[in-house]
Amino acid sequence: MPEPRDRRAAERMAVSAGTSCGFVGPVTEDFGPAKIRDVSMEGIGLLLTRQVPIGALLAVTLSNANQKLSKTVLVRVAHVTAVHGGYLAGGTFNEPLTYQEFTSLVM
Repeated sequence: MPEPRDRRAAERMAVSAGTSCGFVGPVTEDFGPAKIRDVSMEGIGLLLTRQVPIGALLAVTLSNANQKLSKTVLVRVAHVTAVHGGYLAGGTFNEPLTYQEFTSLVM
């Protein structure tokens, strides 16, 4: 059987011996768009249209086009409160933001 044609846009390279992947998991549900209420280097407050369970792990993309920042982070939900028009979910980042990432979001 012939080899399938490689259609990658960029060449892939083998990784070095010290490189690893600490987590792979499916995103099982899309909670839709969110609005960032507030943020610190350790966590975030999100306004959501749907309720999420406490303890849920959310993949959240933070972006600021003016600062050329786009980063997907994992947030563990610590609390959820019903508010007018939706839910306020607060959580902590699995890995804190760097000072540069944080200031790109708030300044």
